[in-house]
Amino acid sequence: MSYTHSKNLWHLILFIGLLKVGTAFSQGSQAPIKVEYGIFIKKIVPDFKEGKFYSEFYWWLKFTNDTTRSSWKNSDITNIEYINAHESEIGSFANEVQEIKNIGSNRYYYTGFHQGDFYFNPDYTSYPFDEQILNITMENSLIPENELELVIDTSSFIASKSSKQHYGLSNDLMNNKSINFNIDKTKITTTTGLYNSNFGDPEFPSETRYSRINISVIIKRSFVPFITKLIIPLAIILFLVYFVFFIPADKIDIAAGLTVTSLLSAIAFQLSVNGDLPDIGYIIYIDKVFYSCYFLIAITMAQSLYTFYLDKTEIPEKVRLAKRIDVISRYLFPIIFVASIYLFI
Repeated sequence: MSYTHSKNLWHLILFIGLLKVGTAFSQGSQAPIKVEYGIFIKKIVPDFKEGKFYSEFYWWLKFTNDTTRSSWKNSDITNIEYINAHESEIGSFANEVQEIKNIGSNRYYYTGFHQGDFYFNPDYTSYPFDEQILNITMENSLIPENELELVIDTSSFIASKSSKQHYGLSNDLMNNKSINFNIDKTKITTTTGLYNSNFGDPEFPSETRYSRINISVIIKRSFVPFITKLIIPLAIILFLVYFVFFIPADKIDIAAGLTVTSLLSAIAFQLSVNGDLPDIGYIIYIDKVFYSCYFLIAITMAQSLYTFYLDKTEIPEKVRLAKRIDVISRYLFPIIFVASIYLFI
């Protein structure tokens, strides 16, 4: 065999070897299928006491999948489940599909409509000035993260000319002023769901990660109705207590009647307010306001007893001191109440 023929044969063998290595490498490091997800929320009704919210929204998926080369069918790729849904049936996502389109070479478009309840973890620390985050979280229940990645369909949101803070929100939802909360913004993010269990299957890996997409709707309570329902009644109760500072020191029976009646009214009012909330094990803002009211009522009662004692001595200096305490208390009382409202927020 000539030198030229040997050289050509060597090049051919080298080319075939590199081709096999390249093919094996491309198969081993195949990029995950990217599934673009979009949402259009038309209705949200939170149930703060139960920690759930009802939502109605349209969704869509866009992805490229060559079924002749991929090991996954389109039905596998669209096998989505809601992580925090309430009473969601297995496979319910497929029943939501309303339309399927082929929008390009091996590129598909799915759209559907969902209505149902979702769980959320309410935080009432600042109630009634609280902010709640309502999450809608979903993932593919079959294909792990290294083979399928959920991404945000940002281009569709940009095309709709909506601001980044309001992606996926309908105008009707944004302009609804009849509800007791206001939609502040949305935040759409991608995360990873970790399952650190093989679920008893020895052939299953001990840890599996799935791509997730999370739509967070941030709502703020409309606090104006709560001002009229909470602060004004409390102010009326404290206004009755405030009369104690204008009652003569020797009228201890009238002062005691006003303070005790106001204290009982405030306690009953707090129980009524807390009845609208779930059982929580931490102190919230409105509790602190009530505690301030109890403190003011208790101090007022103690001040009445002290000025009564000073007045009964009939010593001119002590009588003048009792009157001076009443005058000072008339200014301190409202200042402490207003300060407690602002400082505890």
